Amino acid sequence: MLNGTLSARACGRVPGAEFKGLGLLVGLLLALLVTATLALAAGAVPVPLQTLWRLLQGTESGLPAILVWELRLPRFLAGLLVGASLGVAGWVMQTVTRNPLASPGLTGVVAGASMAVVVAQVGFVVSAIWLPWLGMLGGAGAAALTFVLAGQGGFSPLRLALAGIAVTALASALATAFLLFSGAQAQQLYFWLAGGLLGRGWSHVQLILPWACGGLFLVMGFSRYLNLLRLDDEIARGLGARVLFWRLGFVAVAVALTAATVAVAGPVGFVGLVAPHLVRLLLGNNQRLALPAVMLLGALLVTLSDLVARTLAAPAELPLGMFTALLGGPLFIWLIRTRVL
Repeated sequence: MLNGTLSARACGRVPGAEFKGLGLLVGLLLALLVTATLALAAGAVPVPLQTLWRLLQGTESGLPAILVWELRLPRFLAGLLVGASLGVAGWVMQTVTRNPLASPGLTGVVAGASMAVVVAQVGFVVSAIWLPWLGMLGGAGAAALTFVLAGQGGFSPLRLALAGIAVTALASALATAFLLFSGAQAQQLYFWLAGGLLGRGWSHVQLILPWACGGLFLVMGFSRYLNLLRLDDEIARGLGARVLFWRLGFVAVAVALTAATVAVAGPVGFVGLVAPHLVRLLLGNNQRLALPAVMLLGALLVTLSDLVARTLAAPAELPLGMFTALLGGPLFIWLIRTRVL
């Protein structure tokens, strides 16, 4: 019995976490269902719940059908995928680097994607349909540069963090320099840099869907190796893990998830930082329960923030990133005050 208890603790499990985890998953699913209902019904032109029910049954058409199927549903699904991807990317980065302050943007992917979009908009004439792809390309390029710098002299979590900070600072400085010459485009670019889902449709869902599903599947499928990376490198190697291979692999998946979210929603802060902390506080580091929970919590934070962003001052719209910061900032402060990070 004692050996079983010690083994469970070594895997990062909190006693009673199985029941607590199932309860948390059910609660998050219900909260997402309520948020989805409100997201489809609320807006500058509200859709009554009775009409929404008829739409789901296929017996309603006209303006409500356009609002729900063409505008609000794809936007909600895009937010759900963005939040789930950011939550898991944050969990992966914090686990791989063994740094509770690590975020999905640690590798410079967020700053690189933002810089690419700003440079393309200011320096060239680029159609809006190409911006998500440019953002993904910029994020991948910044992450690749971080990998190269971190690999000089031996790849380690500390070198990865330091290289990521350097690349982030460089990309942010370049983006700021181009913003100074953006002229009439400044307002649009600043709004994009605050993060948001305004105008997102089915094409954006199709863009992020394969990246999100592929990345989430890989992390879930190889989660036992993610658990091993929490240990000291020598201990992990003694247990048969190829530490460098799995660390690079998981970081690459986190980069892909983050680049896809920035390409669709812009830089959305705090979700990938706060969601893993809240889940770890409740469930420990047991990947089997924590990964689904962090997906759902990240999705809930983004979709709920987006709902508030587009309804609080309707018909005007506020930046999504402002509300994720307003939700995530106080939660992070509470975590700092109540436990050691």
